[in-house]
Amino acid sequence: MTDDLSYSYSHSTPTGQDPAAAEPAASAPLVAFADCELIGVDAQKMLVINRVNGKQQFIAPPVVEALKTCTQFDTVANHTKRLCATRPELKGQEAGVSSTLQQLADSGFLLLGENIRKRLVDAPARTLAPSRVFIITCDRPAAVERLLESMLRSGNLSRHEGLYLVDDSRTEENRSANRDLVETFNMRSAKDMQYFGVDEQLVLQNKLVDALPEHEQGIRFLIDPEQWVGYKTYGRSRTLALLLSVGYRAIVLDDDVTCQAVLPPVREEGVSFTGQRQAAFYPDRETLISQGNPADFDPLSGHLQYLGQSLGHSLKELAGGEIDTEWLSQTNAAMLNVLDPESPVLVTQCGSWGDPGTGGAHWGLSLDERSIERLVSAPHGMVKAVENRCNWLGCPRPTLHKMAFMSQMTGIDNTHLLPPYFPAFRGEDLLFGTMIETMYHHGAVLEYGWSVPHLPLDDRNMSIRDPIAGEGGIVLFSRYMTENIDYKDASDPERRLRNMAEDARRMAARSDEDLLLDYRTEQAKAQAHGLFQVTAQAAKASELESINWQSYLQRGLDEIEQSMNEEHSPTRITGVPDGVGASELLSQFRSIALGWAAAIEAWPEIRSTVAEQYLKRAGAL
Repeated sequence: MTDDLSYSYSHSTPTGQDPAAAEPAASAPLVAFADCELIGVDAQKMLVINRVNGKQQFIAPPVVEALKTCTQFDTVANHTKRLCATRPELKGQEAGVSSTLQQLADSGFLLLGENIRKRLVDAPARTLAPSRVFIITCDRPAAVERLLESMLRSGNLSRHEGLYLVDDSRTEENRSANRDLVETFNMRSAKDMQYFGVDEQLVLQNKLVDALPEHEQGIRFLIDPEQWVGYKTYGRSRTLALLLSVGYRAIVLDDDVTCQAVLPPVREEGVSFTGQRQAAFYPDRETLISQGNPADFDPLSGHLQYLGQSLGHSLKELAGGEIDTEWLSQTNAAMLNVLDPESPVLVTQCGSWGDPGTGGAHWGLSLDERSIERLVSAPHGMVKAVENRCNWLGCPRPTLHKMAFMSQMTGIDNTHLLPPYFPAFRGEDLLFGTMIETMYHHGAVLEYGWSVPHLPLDDRNMSIRDPIAGEGGIVLFSRYMTENIDYKDASDPERRLRNMAEDARRMAARSDEDLLLDYRTEQAKAQAHGLFQVTAQAAKASELESINWQSYLQRGLDEIEQSMNEEHSPTRITGVPDGVGASELLSQFRSIALGWAAAIEAWPEIRSTVAEQYLKRAGAL
């Protein structure tokens, strides 16, 4: 997961609006400005073309600039209040602003939430593919043992077509321990689990190379551990799980979770379309566990409920009938306008009960007001509340996301051509989500309103005193790709995947100077987003009466502003060894980009070969 929890959809335009200052949506129509082409004509007028209904009109550029901040569904009254409070040139002009917005709504230039509501329901149910369950692990047999025990207690394992342990352990001692654990599990389980370790992975790799010699570079890039010696291969095991589940729905579990569904401490009715997660904070693990409210279903069955289902059918069942238009309030209109009732639920996620799974300690900066209030009022103090990693982080009701990220138990509808994971480094989850979004513009991600316990057995010391201004990594490449998604591209997913390979090759051909400038540009954009995020939090901090929180935010503002004034180099990315120069890093980047291009270009044939030659055999391989 990433600390940038709000990075879920490329078209989001943060407004910094304080929901407490807005009026309830009530029965007033919800409107938003989205899906319009903007053509500058001269200093006095801009041609606006609505792509939904084809209407066009000249509008003054200052009005268009104001409309660009009205991308979330809200009432005309609330849009007016926010614009007049945040744009100095509109202060005191509430009547004129309200009249203009209403005229634009009446003439069809604003999207109506009611139209979206009507369009998103009533798709027929789909016949769902069988499921396979995967545990991915690396050198943590004690965690594997705990997880397997919890799976035996959860029951209902026989409903899945296959169970697998994908072992990426580095030592023979841990591999042997995991193999023994699987054998013991199989003596007690109604459904056998297959151990898929180094020997089994090598067999698969060699068979693929023999069958597809022209794609050997791409195959080895994705699954050959010798290609990534010295690196943490977070995505390699996930790619292996994808290969072993072609044509199935897959549920992928981190090894340090337990197979139990926990209801959230805060529960809300209906369905959320905002993608916003919430958090609660506990003083220690004992309190966390004691206050957990177990659900009456196992999380594997819970994930399968809507994974692969049509969005319209899923929403109707989740809503218990019709969607309430008020649920669309504060929702990104461009996101909803891309979706349709037939949109497949490609990925399902759930919350974390325990360690939030973030890569750092600054994930609180992206939380909503209610969660921030819990954070600053935690009796064990704000610092410990963040650092002890005894939290709930999730959704209080089923929530629709447009972009997938990673939960510790993730459902994947692998009946579709989905991309591989990048085999190494952090941020592979965001890149995977970005690639799915690129390939399937109308695909949906559903996060359930429950969590699974995520209780690592190893120490994870992440300090709130660590630098707030982050440095590079895969997340920058993911952000770059998201910004360049062509939502008008009507080509098939395989063609879009090949386009990504071509883009990677083009990037590898760029000069050192251009690549360095690209890096600095994307780094600056990421930090500008972070600065906006902290500024929005600081604007509301005075209401919380927490000196610690206000000081923390001021420190964030200072650090990010200072960092943006510096000349960045990829040598500053976390994990880069001392003494490695920028030129050497760029050379490595080119090699990796070409390997990645070869891998994703070969991916459709790799998937087909596995499905046709191996998965139909007894025992999978």
